[in-house]
Amino acid sequence: MTENDQTDSAKSDPTPGCSVTVSQQPPPWSAYLSGHPEATALHDPCWGRIMQKAYGNAPFYLTAHSGGNVVGTLQLVSQRSRIFGSHLCSLPYFDAAGILADNPAAHEALLGEARRLLSDSGSLWVELRQLTPIPTVLPGRTDKVTMWLSLPGGAEDLWKMLRTKIRTKVRRAQKETLTLDQGGGELLDDFHAVYVRAMRNLGSPPHSTRFFQLIVDELAGAVRIFVVRSPDGPVAASFVLIDRQGFHVPWSGSNHDAAGGMANRFMYWSMLASASDGGSPRFDFGRSTRGSSTYDFKKDWGAEEVPLSWQYLLPPGGAAPDLRPDSPKYRLATALWRRLPVTFVKFMGPRIIAKLS
Repeated sequence: MTENDQTDSAKSDPTPGCSVTVSQQPPPWSAYLSGHPEATALHDPCWGRIMQKAYGNAPFYLTAHSGGNVVGTLQLVSQRSRIFGSHLCSLPYFDAAGILADNPAAHEALLGEARRLLSDSGSLWVELRQLTPIPTVLPGRTDKVTMWLSLPGGAEDLWKMLRTKIRTKVRRAQKETLTLDQGGGELLDDFHAVYVRAMRNLGSPPHSTRFFQLIVDELAGAVRIFVVRSPDGPVAASFVLIDRQGFHVPWSGSNHDAAGGMANRFMYWSMLASASDGGSPRFDFGRSTRGSSTYDFKKDWGAEEVPLSWQYLLPPGGAAPDLRPDSPKYRLATALWRRLPVTFVKFMGPRIIAKLS
């Protein structure tokens, strides 16, 4: 199916007052995204290009038009796999980067075009990751939440907001022999070394260095990397995205045996202080499962859970996928992955995560 075929088909049966075009090249969405109150850095069309260059996954950019104006956007990425199932997702690896629309007509038009792509591409499902559930009744999952902390106008006020036991733990971490660097791409290798080992220990495949380098190249002004060091080298690190909505931490990791387990606490206080001093309205700790240890860690800082709504478009007779990492069908693979050498995980992980979302 060619790009022209997609566009002609999308325009042939539009929602009244609204048409949708489809492209596989990043469209000029900058003006629309800058004016949309719910747009984040994750809605930038560069992500499709990043995922195509890093992993060979094809992007589809859906743009809703009305009266010559853009009134909605949806970015889908195709991941094709015989093992995990071929599907379309908005957006792989992230919590919520689904439909943006100015009105119900635009919303329905984008959904209609996504359904057509589902059929034409032979995919098993389309996964739409949203903060706000799609009004149309769709199968979905609600087991995941993200964790947000509203920030005051500076680190001093933030410190006063923290519970006494958290301040005590931060003070203890500050007494350890730890230092912090924050910057950009120059810290990428140190970040990746910590991140790969942490992902191995969690039983999950890591992204490639190239994936993160592409993000730095495309979104340099929005990227900040934090690295905590002990006398033995890097022991905690995070890869942060910053936009007008807040300070987002999609990737982080630490060596829990280093500095009495305090490196992660030291890093998170440093990030929170930086975000608050920098004027970010909120700190987005990222996705967790309710009741998990990471959920409890984020809750300790005062973060509140924000439900995530992941909904599915399915072909006739199709069933929503079971993609939970704690699903019995993945439990053995996760346990085995934790036992593998880090060098193997670094090599093989990107080849697996390319097919996962």
